[in-house]
Amino acid sequence: MLHSINLLPWREAQKKAHRQQFIHISLLAVGLAVGMQWAAGWYIDDQVTQERGRVEFLNQHIAELDRQINSLKQVEKEYQDLMVRFDMVESLQKKRNKTTQFMDHIPRLIPEGVYVDQMSMNGHNIELRGISDSTARLATMLDLLENSSYISDVEMHSIVSGSHRFGKQFQSFQVSFSFHMEASDAAPLKEVTNG
Repeated sequence: MLHSINLLPWREAQKKAHRQQFIHISLLAVGLAVGMQWAAGWYIDDQVTQERGRVEFLNQHIAELDRQINSLKQVEKEYQDLMVRFDMVESLQKKRNKTTQFMDHIPRLIPEGVYVDQMSMNGHNIELRGISDSTARLATMLDLLENSSYISDVEMHSIVSGSHRFGKQFQSFQVSFSFHMEASDAAPLKEVTNG
């Protein structure tokens, strides 16, 4: 029977060393792989957490912007309501000013000897009823009305003789016209009055 004799014992030691080195390298490679996988998993988890935080921040910011937009819409609605009220007040103010302007302007257009008994305003349309001591005075009043830059559509509806008042005889009249004066036009008026 043949016996296996190793004449080179250093080869056996080298084989053993190679085997141990391979095991160590394999363990090291497995450890590195596990470590890299753990690090990659940790990095991905960290990135996912950061992204969730960013998404949550963006959602909160979007919700805040939505609240601001809703409050801006509410403010805009209140602003529109205020503008409607302001326009109504301005319209009423203009109407009030128009009456004042008309009352300031009309004495320049009514000559002496003409007396207004009744006056009615409907928007821009004015109607005057009254008496006059002569037809010439009524003609002067019509001339002043027609030459006024603030008055248009002058129309004499009636002149009736024989009205008695204060123990005298007068002529009653009815005249209508349109009055147009804006607040910006309310500068001192230069109308020729006939005394």
